[in-house]
Amino acid sequence: MAPTLKFKRSSMAIGRSRIPSNSIPQALCPDHITNLAQTAAVKAREAAEAYFTLGNFEYAIMQAKAAKEFDPDLYGIENYMNAYQVHSAVSHKENLYCVLGIENLTVADSETIKKQYKRLALTLHPDKNGSMAAEGAFKHVKAAWDVLSDPAKREAYDKSLRRRFQAAHGSNKRRASECKPAQPQRSSAFPRKRASPGGDGSCYKKTIKIIRKCNPGQKATVMMVSVCRVA
Repeated sequence: MAPTLKFKRSSMAIGRSRIPSNSIPQALCPDHITNLAQTAAVKAREAAEAYFTLGNFEYAIMQAKAAKEFDPDLYGIENYMNAYQVHSAVSHKENLYCVLGIENLTVADSETIKKQYKRLALTLHPDKNGSMAAEGAFKHVKAAWDVLSDPAKREAYDKSLRRRFQAAHGSNKRRASECKPAQPQRSSAFPRKRASPGGDGSCYKKTIKIIRKCNPGQKATVMMVSVCRVA
């Protein structure tokens, strides 16, 4: 007869645990993390719009960048950021090239200006951009294009831009010279011209060497003193 195996019945009921369920760490679900990031991105975009309505374009740009970091695929966030940057350039009285996003004027040829305008006009059009800043930014870009696309208007604008730069550069030089500390004036008690001893000059200069005596085994201290006597 085959032996019978006997199992000791556990005193704890099957399916139950003495450890509270709320103390067991649960693994985070990747979907939950994604949802949190997307929610944070939407909140950051809403904050960017709120800052724009307050006229704080720099913080609007910062919030738009944060939204993109939370969710790079957030719809239209790049267009929002472009609109804020245009308003920021206008508020800081930047030149028309900066309004179009061209910072290096050495490469600002006609083809580059045209390409940049088309890119911004496409992203800033109110039909393609849901931001409250889109309509105003589109008007600023259109105004910049009207000047820079016309050769005569662009030449006149470039001349005025150079004059403004030269005037600002000159004012900075004058301001720097005004802020430069004044040089101490030479005392009138000692004339610049020095005569040799026994001459007929008005000043007599002599250098005296003073040696300070020290204890044996120590170095001597030497001092050179110039004495000027007015005749």
